[in-house]
This record gives sequence, structure tokens and C-alpha cells, in this order.
Amino acid sequence: MSLSYFPLDGNDFRFTMGLRALKNRSWLHEDQNHRTDLEEKDRILTKYYDQVVAARPGSLTAQQEILELVRDELQTNYPNTDVPMPPNADEVPIVIAARHVQEDLVLMQEINNKFILSAACVCFPTGWNLQEKAGKPLMAIHDPVPDLNERIGNPIDRFFQNLKGGKKVERFNWGLYDCADLFQPAWRRDTHHPNKQIDADNIGHKVFFRVERQTLQRLSNGKDILFTIRIFTNTLAEVTSEKSRATKLLRSLQTMPNSIKKYKSINRFDAPLMAFLKAASN
Repeated sequence: MSLSYFPLDGNDFRFTMGLRALKNRSWLHEDQNHRTDLEEKDRILTKYYDQVVAARPGSLTAQQEILELVRDELQTNYPNTDVPMPPNADEVPIVIAARHVQEDLVLMQEINNKFILSAACVCFPTGWNLQEKAGKPLMAIHDPVPDLNERIGNPIDRFFQNLKGGKKVERFNWGLYDCADLFQPAWRRDTHHPNKQIDADNIGHKVFFRVERQTLQRLSNGKDILFTIRIFTNTLAEVTSEKSRATKLLRSLQTMPNSIKKYKSINRFDAPLMAFLKAASN
């Protein structure tokens, strides 16, 4: 499988917003996994609807605009893809929109000068639970990430306040996980016990490099923001098939605080991982 994004530059690990403007590129990314990803979304929505959907009172108008944005973006950039139809009484607009794209969709509404997670359809979470985040402001949403609020919490708040209408930006998160599933809520993952099935010989095919491409854009009311999350997964072997990528990944992990390794569950296979990356970097 090709590697769509590799958001590491070879420098020490650090918290950074890493924002860049989207100019001639879509804020949606449709690829060869489109059909299988949407089938997985449908399965998750059928089985876990209450855990992966949130819709607070007062969010319906903004949800409707998100649905229209998704429809317009698909028609413009992916004209062969089915577009979502107008909502009916059975499902809220943000879910209808999310059923047609590989991205998860999150509405952040400005309420009393704070951005609140007001509505979302998050079928592919990476170690968090939507119902624990719904209705909370940015700082509270990011609180479980060690040191993040202390390092860049205020800049994140300022960015949300100052994002100009019509501007779209993207950023990336990444992690390493011993499961390739798209659906990885916190309650489904073992974050404490070592994975004894992984060693330096098989880790290349049993650990996965998981990238989140996130995009942000302000809605037409000049206040609310659409936040999207798209997951890309490759085996560690695919990522390190180029020596330069193995070297950059090794450097980031060598300089990553232990608290972050624990938060990202990397501590479950840290020793064989470092041995594998050192060999791949030489």
C-alpha cells in the first residue's frame, strides 16, 4: 500500500500545530479504500451509534451547512462519488454527510467565547471516546494528552478564534499501534500491558503507522468551525522501506517523553520497536 502522508521532518519530537494552508487541494481525501471504509462506517454506526454520534441542541443549522459543504466538495473534486441527499427525520445532517466520506466530521461551535464540541460523527477514533468529549471546550478535550495544553493549548485557542472565513488548513497527527482497525476507541485498546506477541523479527508487519490528516474551516456564520479527521494506516515495514523515513521515525521516538509513549501505547512494544528502527536506519 502506498504511503499517503509521512508527517515527520527528522527533528526532535515536539508539540506543534503544524498548520498549512490548503490552496489547490481538497479538504477531502478519497482513495481506493473509499468503499471498504464506508462499509466499515456503516457497520460501526449500526453497532455503536450512541458512542460515535453526538448532536447537541442548537447545532442543527451548522450541521446542515456541513452537509452542504460535503455535497459541494464531492461534486467539485470527486464527481463520480454519490453525494448525500437532504436529511430526513431519522438521521441528523452530520451523520448523513459522514456516511459519504472517509473523514470523520466534528462541529466546533463558539459559545461564550469558547469552542465547544457540539456535534460529530467519529467512527474511526484513535484512543478516545466521543461521548467523553461532547459538550466540552478545546482545553478539556485535549486535557488527557500529557503536556499538550501547557505547550500549545493557548495557541490552539487563538487559532480557532482567528481563523478567517474562506481559509482552509490541514495538520497531521501520527502514532504507532499494534492494531490496524480504523475503530480504536479508548475502551477497546489495551494501553498498559506489553504485547508479548511482538518481537524485533515480526514487528514490521504487526505494528502500524497511523496518520490523522485533520482539516479546519470556518462556517458561513463567521463563528463555528468544521474539523475533519481522516485516518491512513500502513505497516511499519512499508513506512521504513525507505531508510530516511526509518531514521526520522527513530529520532522522533528517541526524543519523545515517556509520558507521550505511554499515552500513545508505544510502551507496549517499545524495545522491539527501537531495535527494528535502529536496524532499518543503518
